[in-house]
Amino acid sequence: MKVVLRDQAYADLDNIFTWIAKDRPRSAHEVIDRILETAERLGSFPHLGHTGQVSGTFEWVVPGLPYIVLYQVVEEDDVIDVVAVVHGAQERKP
Repeated sequence: MKVVLRDQAYADLDNIFTWIAKDRPRSAHEVIDRILETAERLGSFPHLGHTGQVSGTFEWVVPGLPYIVLYQVVEEDDVIDVVAVVHGAQERKP
């Protein structure tokens, strides 16, 4: 399946990068790379995550990091829509 990052996911990645880069610029690049690698892996294993808080979504925790990739599986289009990336401690409303 093709993995597509939506605008909100890109905005989330920008915010994550900016936050980490304040103190550790090199680490910021590594974190973003790991998040993107994890999202890309979902293309091969679309149901790897667990059912999300929002109906029709899935969530997958990035291994070794406190971030969660929120995504939808669009079977008819053969697409994984990554809709957001959030910190695990971030309060979210369903």
